[in-house]
Amino acid sequence: MYLRTNVVKPLGKSPGAAAPKEPNVTIVAVDDILTWPMRDDKGVNMLGSFVMKDNAKMISVYMTPSKIKATFESDGDEDSVSIMQKFEAESPGNELELSEFVQNWIGVNAIIIYGSCVDSYRKVMGTKCAPMQLKPSLQDDNDARKHMLVFEQFAKSGYVPGHYTGTLSFAAPFAVASVGAVTVNEANGRTYQLPATAVTAPIVFAAIALNHGDEISLIGGGGAGAATLVTGVADKSALLINGTTWTALDGAVINLKVFKNGAITLLQEVSRA
Repeated sequence: MYLRTNVVKPLGKSPGAAAPKEPNVTIVAVDDILTWPMRDDKGVNMLGSFVMKDNAKMISVYMTPSKIKATFESDGDEDSVSIMQKFEAESPGNELELSEFVQNWIGVNAIIIYGSCVDSYRKVMGTKCAPMQLKPSLQDDNDARKHMLVFEQFAKSGYVPGHYTGTLSFAAPFAVASVGAVTVNEANGRTYQLPATAVTAPIVFAAIALNHGDEISLIGGGGAGAATLVTGVADKSALLINGTTWTALDGAVINLKVFKNGAITLLQEVSRA
């Protein structure tokens, strides 16, 4: 629950200065998302990661960093204020791939994930029920060749852009061979597809070789005896909220964050769906 609190000046010599944007902007089709990270009880911070459906992935589009502009406006009477988010950018050139992107993303409900070169988080534009849609235009003249890419919400919502520290998924989840020996590392990525199991067995981590604070997602494989993840305090264990066992039913997702304490590495539950 949000408790009214003071908002002090941020740290830094000029905290209100423009933050240079990352040029590769992530775009996700809403229909491709299996589970969404939930917002915490203060309504902005997003817990966990976006997990994609089978054979779906996020894409990135190069956009001129100095031309990226993310805004929101509010309107409505005193008891009905709503938020409308907007993302504007430019992508140089008139290549086939860019034109095909424009052609095939018109009318697609999407969310935009963008970051800056000074922040440790990304921002999410659009929501599940009030997604963004592309409204493109082209300039091809003596001054420039570029596409103007504007994403707008057509439905109003009560949400400002989300604050996101989860993972980005540009490849298929890593297929885990055995729930009894799950290896978590950079080579395997941040999303893990568990196998279907005929007999219920515990999920055991053989290795956790990621940095403190990194997040991973496990996707359940189901089966006649779906695997389970139980809470524990030993090295390579999982600390689950309220100690509640997670069952790896087909399509179920649990998001976990790496926690390191000396020689002990644990995975703390962030959220589940």
